[in-house]
Amino acid sequence: MKKPSASDAVAASALPDEVKLYLAAALRRRLPFSLRPALKKDPRGVSAAAARLVAGAAAALGCSAAEALFATGFDPANMAPHRLEAALAELAAVLLLREEGFSGLELIRPNSGRTADISAEKGGLRWAFEVRSLQAGLATSAALLAGKFRAKLPQAKNAVKKYGFDRAAVILVREPWVEGLAQDPGLAALAAAACAAEVKKPAAHVCLLDRGRFGVHPSW
Repeated sequence: MKKPSASDAVAASALPDEVKLYLAAALRRRLPFSLRPALKKDPRGVSAAAARLVAGAAAALGCSAAEALFATGFDPANMAPHRLEAALAELAAVLLLREEGFSGLELIRPNSGRTADISAEKGGLRWAFEVRSLQAGLATSAALLAGKFRAKLPQAKNAVKKYGFDRAAVILVREPWVEGLAQDPGLAALAAAACAAEVKKPAAHVCLLDRGRFGVHPSW
């Protein structure tokens, strides 16, 4: 059977209309987004995985797919590079946190100012999570991750100060697929290396998520 084009696979998928509209325009206009190579290589598989991700996160949040996407700040009319990846990264983080035993998951609206992306609870503590999408295929050195962590941690810490959260964390997502989630000692070691130079208080954590594998330091 002939492999469908990326455009045809997106159109036939269970993705929300907002994402279909964005991807159709991005593919037609050849705009840059880091998921393009994967979508070209496996149009059906990537479209289906993205659809499951959005639907799963919406279920975890107790809202519709459209509401979940809107809460991330995703706008199909905003064709800024990598905007879809940023939205998918936040939704992937939601699913990771649910699997890790967090409850009360909420996306913090972008219009809330310079603050975190996700709030959640675990063990009687309220957590603020800032999420950063990394370019697919990007080499993940400790130095690079430390820089990303440094850039994003102030927003999570600002949420602690502004809203009274107990813990701040940054989740760095390279590829947002979360099926078959499993801890990865290698990613945990990278998280520890990235964290070491930046964290002065034990209330700050970093998590690396890449294609269902993840590592956290310090542990939740």
